[in-house]
Amino acid sequence: MRPSTSRNGAPIHVSETQAFDRAFVEFGWSPRVPNQTYLDKVALVLGLGANVRRSGSGALGLAYVADGRSDAYAELHINAWDCLAGLLLVEEAGGRANRFLDGAGLMEGNPVLAAAPGVADALSKAIGIPLDDS
Repeated sequence: MRPSTSRNGAPIHVSETQAFDRAFVEFGWSPRVPNQTYLDKVALVLGLGANVRRSGSGALGLAYVADGRSDAYAELHINAWDCLAGLLLVEEAGGRANRFLDGAGLMEGNPVLAAAPGVADALSKAIGIPLDDS
């Protein structure tokens, strides 16, 4: 059984969004990746029909996915201390995420993708960040 993930005592869950024309995808930006690479990924997501936004905090973006306020969060490079707690929240709230700790993820960072199940596979394919299939 999954532990209860909550906000102010009320259970939280990822969104039930199934269609990209109703999805909000948040992107984080890292100076370790060229801006053009991010712009190319954002263009792909916009091409799917999703709205794209940016709050400036990977931890907050992941918390928003866990709470159903956003449908997905992606960043092409993020450090472990900025995302591990958020990835756990997303998974406990019923979402999907990539295998962030693969390779040198803990010490050097990795790309991150966390999403509601209804948009996860298509988003993963579009931006090239594989999801954990376990």
